[in-house]
Amino acid sequence: MMLHKRFLGILVGLTVVAAAFGQGAFSFKINEVVVTNTHGLIDEYGERSGWIEIANTSWGTNNIRSCYLTTNREALNKDLSVPERVKLMSLVPKGDERTNLTAQQRIVFFADGHTNLGTLHTNFTLKEGEENFIALFDGNGKTLLDSITVPPLAENQSYARVYDSDSEAYVWMVLDAEEVTPGAPNAGQGKVQDKVAEFKEKDPYGIAMSIMAMGVVFGCLLALYVFFRLFGYAVTLVSKMARVRTIRAVRDQADKAAVMAKQGMETKGVDMKVYMAVIAMALRDYEEDVHDVESNVLTYHTEEHSEWNAKGYTMREWPE
Repeated sequence: MMLHKRFLGILVGLTVVAAAFGQGAFSFKINEVVVTNTHGLIDEYGERSGWIEIANTSWGTNNIRSCYLTTNREALNKDLSVPERVKLMSLVPKGDERTNLTAQQRIVFFADGHTNLGTLHTNFTLKEGEENFIALFDGNGKTLLDSITVPPLAENQSYARVYDSDSEAYVWMVLDAEEVTPGAPNAGQGKVQDKVAEFKEKDPYGIAMSIMAMGVVFGCLLALYVFFRLFGYAVTLVSKMARVRTIRAVRDQADKAAVMAKQGMETKGVDMKVYMAVIAMALRDYEEDVHDVESNVLTYHTEEHSEWNAKGYTMREWPE
């Protein structure tokens, strides 16, 4: 169980890391620009101005906060320091939930030169009837994420990034006022921006999408079930093998103890090795005719009479 939890934790961790890796700032792209806005999109104050749409092109959630927008080409000068470059750009502030873009979501910034009006307002304006250079920088103030030069546009026209189904690539084109789509996929001249919009057009009720989503979910669950079944089987097999080895070791010890007990009964408690050693020593003494040595017993052989143990020799003279 502990091993299962550890593996699950590693798997979740890898998934989170993989998801975080895929949510880079490079997924932000300039998507559509309107320079002269007279009867189109209005801001939260009911005012109209030129605007810039940024799209999150990834399938994960990314936050555009702390990134920079600029119309000053001097910001491309690599010899500038970060503080010098930042002075030429408009910062996307932190703390606004609207900057947290989900998959394929878009956000519109109003180029009205009034940052005091809120997060979605820049410190620069767009020049009507002229080319406008627009660049998007990362939060470090030096990494260029995307840039585009907008050609001169008529009133309410937009310069949009649209998907060309023929070349299967994104191209920039001028869209008329009725084709402008702030906050939505760009479409023009019978072309759709991406496969998502095309799929939505072919499946307006989302039936196919629901079937695909459920298929993916159940497929993943089935794969996880099979994996954990095999993993559990492997863990159980290893545990059984360990128990078998333990049982065999205990049985061997028991067999040895039984043999020792049997030998102890046959030798009356004397260990077999000791018993055999004693027998071997006795046989060797017998073959070499070695007499037994007994405590307090002295054997003395002589041909002549000796009075060494006569009582007279044991008597002592009385002291004078």
